[in-house]
Amino acid sequence: MTEGQFAEFFLRQGQKVIETRTCFWYSHRPFLFMSLPYYRAVSPSQGELARVLLGGPAAALRFPTEAGKSRRQVGILVCSDKNYDFSSLHHKQRAPTRQGLKYCKVEQVDFTYLGRHGHRLNEETFRRQGRDVNSITETQWQRLCQVASEIPGFEAWGAFKDGNLAAFSVLALVGDWMLFQHGSSATAYLKYNPNNALTFVVTKWKLADPLVSSLCYGAESPVTPGLDAYKLRMGYRRQVFAERIVYNPLLRAGLSLGGRKIIDWMARKYPQKVMLRRAALLLEREGAQGTTEPQ
Repeated sequence: MTEGQFAEFFLRQGQKVIETRTCFWYSHRPFLFMSLPYYRAVSPSQGELARVLLGGPAAALRFPTEAGKSRRQVGILVCSDKNYDFSSLHHKQRAPTRQGLKYCKVEQVDFTYLGRHGHRLNEETFRRQGRDVNSITETQWQRLCQVASEIPGFEAWGAFKDGNLAAFSVLALVGDWMLFQHGSSATAYLKYNPNNALTFVVTKWKLADPLVSSLCYGAESPVTPGLDAYKLRMGYRRQVFAERIVYNPLLRAGLSLGGRKIIDWMARKYPQKVMLRRAALLLEREGAQGTTEPQ
């Protein structure tokens, strides 16, 4: 799909999307806009930044940029190994993956099926991760599946144990990059390692496709370090790039007047609110690295 079609996916789910000369921007979180796609480095002009900050409106913008334009370093998890196989896995992940393949059948599923059966797995996954189970409501989930079914380039894959959905992933082919957009799994079936089977089969099959150059398993997250470790052991590597965060001038003034302490207190008081936890960690890392503005 094109970048415009990828942006349409978010727009049709009710998220705000703004197009500027450099790229599309979408409201990743309330009042936080990110560039699309997140693996492509961009260098928007001051006019573009102002347009998104004012037109969003946005409290902050995040986007990958060229090396040397920001001190902040972040990573995405990528696999481009066209010979991906068991030898690509960390040695401690090979046995669980073989077990997953023994007990689970991996196959592509349609989004109508996923709309009916996927939300229960979302809720179970959110509970395990200490997140609000309403991070995605059932209505929002069904809408996501409907929109994905209508835009070329979206796919859904599932791992099944005895005919029951044990894990699933939603992927999007943007240009020649295949992006993992969402995934969940059923708690009762984790002992059969359905996630290992699903990740292995999808990665191997998709990298065998000449239209796919790389798979991206998302950005590293300080909120879920265990999940990042799993992806690395499944043969993905950390691809580092510079990232800029541009704050709305009004928000920056508020942070300097004690806003950081308020956000940190709220994150500790409401640990199930992932957005608050991420905001607190983001501000903590910014303070450790200096400034997010280019020098």
